[in-house]
Amino acid sequence: MLEIDVALIAVDVSAPDAESVIRLLTDKLHKHGAVEAGYGAATLEREQKHPTGLPTKPFCIAFPHADADGVNRSALAFASLREPVSFRNMADPDEELSVGLVFLLANNSPEEQVQALRNLSIVFSQPEKLVAVRALSSPSEIALWLKQELDLS
Repeated sequence: MLEIDVALIAVDVSAPDAESVIRLLTDKLHKHGAVEAGYGAATLEREQKHPTGLPTKPFCIAFPHADADGVNRSALAFASLREPVSFRNMADPDEELSVGLVFLLANNSPEEQVQALRNLSIVFSQPEKLVAVRALSSPSEIALWLKQELDLS
């Protein structure tokens, strides 16, 4: 099951670029014991080859992730950004998107990853849901909201 913990939530993050956000979230996952130290590098490498930015409305999101190697237990880390950072568009890697929310996945089974992505895509497709999560200001509120929206409570 996908773990969501307040220790994996970052609110009002000020970051210069996508790499910094990915490192922040993978470091949280590592400190939490969900992933091995190399998961951050694997996620950055995958992001270069297969970008994860999505042109959702009313603002863009990204959901970086890597393969199951180095994942001890499945978890979701999340960051809301003070100012958007550029991620490349999944559908058009030449396009840069200004991303305001980052959902970083760590799944230890391919089947679980497919289900987590499916659940997240439902949230991503509803502008009111993205507005709602962005309006939350505490990690505990966000963790609870994510658990409810992803049907993990």
